[in-house]
Amino acid sequence: MTRNDFTPALRRLAREQDRVATMAQLTAIGVPQSLVRERVRPGGRWQRPLPRVIVLHAGPLSVGQRCRAALGFAGHPEAAAMVTGTAALALHGIEAARLPSGVPVVDVLVPAERRIRTHTWVRVHHAPGLPAPEPAGGVPLAPLARAAADGVRESCDAEWAGDVIRELVTYAGVRPDAVAAALGDALLARRPAVGALLTELDAGIRAALGLARALVLRAGLRQPLWRPVLRMNGSYLASPDAYWARDGVALDLGPATGRGRLEALGVRVLRIAPAALARHPGEVAGAVREALAAGPHGPLERIAVLPGHELPSSS
Repeated sequence: MTRNDFTPALRRLAREQDRVATMAQLTAIGVPQSLVRERVRPGGRWQRPLPRVIVLHAGPLSVGQRCRAALGFAGHPEAAAMVTGTAALALHGIEAARLPSGVPVVDVLVPAERRIRTHTWVRVHHAPGLPAPEPAGGVPLAPLARAAADGVRESCDAEWAGDVIRELVTYAGVRPDAVAAALGDALLARRPAVGALLTELDAGIRAALGLARALVLRAGLRQPLWRPVLRMNGSYLASPDAYWARDGVALDLGPATGRGRLEALGVRVLRIAPAALARHPGEVAGAVREALAAGPHGPLERIAVLPGHELPSSS
């Protein structure tokens, strides 16, 4: 085999995996170990950020590349592993988790029987049973509630933990009880402010959704889907409080932070303060009716609508 026999496969691997590969993958396509050693030398074209992991360029790593490298160190794709904690939240699109300096530590979730341990900037968590991963950009991520639990558990910043949980519930549509279950009683006991925040958010969501349901019914508006999960190209997009799928109209009862994805796609997003539902129901109903009549908005055929985290009625 000549040196160039592996070139097409190497290019394909670099393209499909954001230029991050394991030694096992390089060996499988015929890349000689001598070539790898040559290219990862100081000043070389490649780098070895972790044992068994090669990055096929010499520059700084993006968050996505650091996550892929951490997964490669944990044995992925041959063995089960997924990114969790702050890095997973950042790739899920949670703005509170996007640190200005990037993600210094990547948390990885692996099965309990694996003997792999934390190494430099890869922090390994062992679990008796892994949840189903939620891929983003080809990277398997822990579900939002589990990722948040691992991130909050490792963080010493109470304000950051509150911001993450608030965004998860008010923006990503994760139910407060799902977050509480992922955090566990022991952690909630050590972080009473987190438990109080979840209780407060739960009460606020139930009250606002109750007002919105009543308004839709009284105004004779077509029933929307309540708190669905919207995805595009397999990746999480948003979870509005209400969504009229035929019209591309979303109702947003929470803060505006982080909600620009739908608007960037052309979806009509009505941002309504919960207090306006009680004080000015006629104006809100009129705005919804006008938006529906002007539709459809946005690339409806590209947006997948899935059942979400609708809270049961408080009645």
